[in-house]
Amino acid sequence: MYRASALFLVAVILCPAVGCEWMKNIGEKKITQKDGGPLAKVAPDQLVTYLNDRAARLQSLSYGEARVVARDNSRAIPLSLPALRGYVDASQPRNFRMTATGTVGGKVDLGSNQDQFWVYVDAPSSNPLFVFASHSDFESGKAKIPGGIPFEPDWVMQALGMATFPPNNQYTARADDKTRTYHLTWPSTTPNGVAIVKEVVFDGDAATGNRPQVKKHIVRNAKGKVICSAEIKTAQTVQTGERDAKNQPLAVQYPTQLVLRWEEQKFEMDLELKSAQPNKGFTEEASRRLFSRPTIPGTTPIDLAKYEVPLK
Repeated sequence: MYRASALFLVAVILCPAVGCEWMKNIGEKKITQKDGGPLAKVAPDQLVTYLNDRAARLQSLSYGEARVVARDNSRAIPLSLPALRGYVDASQPRNFRMTATGTVGGKVDLGSNQDQFWVYVDAPSSNPLFVFASHSDFESGKAKIPGGIPFEPDWVMQALGMATFPPNNQYTARADDKTRTYHLTWPSTTPNGVAIVKEVVFDGDAATGNRPQVKKHIVRNAKGKVICSAEIKTAQTVQTGERDAKNQPLAVQYPTQLVLRWEEQKFEMDLELKSAQPNKGFTEEASRRLFSRPTIPGTTPIDLAKYEVPLK
C-alpha cells in the first residue's frame, strides 16, 4: 500500500503535467477545417497565439465537484484505489487549490499561490506526507521533486487552460492528416536539468458538443519516449458574455474529464470535474483563505529545498 500511496503523491504533484486549451471559437476565423478535407498547414505562432488568446478569457475557474480515481497498472491485475471527492479552485496567474477526501479514508490537499506550492497526502495504511517549496527555489533547482520526475507547478494552470505560453520557445508545428490532428512541440528542460520535449495535440476539426479541441498534452524524454501524458476526454464550451471586434460572441472551453498517465510508473489518474463556474472571481478574503498553505494539526510540512522525501 505504501507504493500506491507514494505513487499517488507523485500523481497529485504531477497532475498538471499537461494542459488543456481549445481551438473552437464562436465568431472568429478558425484554423480548423471541415471534417474530411486535408488539414491546412499552420505556423507555430498561430497555435501559440490561439492558446494564449483563449487563456486570457479564463481568468478564474471553480469546480463544485471533483472525483479522482487513481489506478496502479503495474500489477498483473490493475488496482484502482478508492475514489476521492472534493473541489477545485483556480485563478490566474498561479493560484490553485484542490482538496479531496475518500469515504474509506484518505485526503489530499494540493495548492499554489504566487510564492509557493504545496502537497499534502494522507493515504490509508501510510504516514501523511506534507511537502512544499517556493517557486523560486523550484525554478532554481534547489527544491527537488520526490522521485526526480519532471514537473512544473505552472502545469496546473496549463491543465485548466489558464496558462500563457511564452512566444520565444523553439516551437514547431505540423498537421497529421491521418489522425486529423495538429501538433505543437518545443524542447525544454526541467529545473534539475533533464532534457524533455513538450507537445500539445489539437483536434484538426472544429470541436462540437463535449468534444475537446485540445486532445492531449505529452511530455517526452530526449529520445522521444513518452514520460507522461494527459488526455482530455471531454470539455465544456460556454459563451463569456463578451463580443469581438465584429460583434460576435466569444467563448471559453475548460476540461470536464482528464486521464493522466505516467508510463514508467504504469500509473494513471482519472479526474471528473463537474459544476464548473468560469470567471466567477474571488474576493480578497476568499483568495486568502483558498490559496494559502494550510495548517494541518499533527503534521510538519517539509521544505523540498532542504529535505528529500524518499519514495519507497
